Amino acid sequence: MHSTPAPGEQPSGYPGRDRLDDANRRFRRALARLAREGRRHDPDLLAEVERIAAEAAGTLDRLATVAVKAEGNSGRHRAALEREQQNLDRITRKLARRGGARG
Repeated sequence: MHSTPAPGEQPSGYPGRDRLDDANRRFRRALARLAREGRRHDPDLLAEVERIAAEAAGTLDRLATVAVKAEGNSGRHRAALEREQQNLDRITRKLARRGGARG
C-alpha cells in the first residue's frame, strides 16, 4: 500500500522507492519459486537460482557505488570541500609569510 504524506510532511524514503520495493518483492518471490521448483523437482535449476542471485547482487552493488559517488557530489559536499580548500589555502599563505612553506 502506498501512502501520500500529508501537506507539510516530509515523504519517507526517496523518489522511486515504491517502484524499487515492488520490483524487489517480485524478484524475490520469483527467485523463491524457482528455488522451490529446483529443490522439489529439478536440482539443476538451483545453479540458475545462484547465477541470477549473484547477477542481481552485483548489479545492486554497482548501483550502490553510483549512489555513494552521487552523494559525494552533492551541493552540500561540494561546499564543504570548498570551505576546506579555502582553509588549507589560508594556512598555506600563513606558512608562506612565515617562511615555512617550501615549494
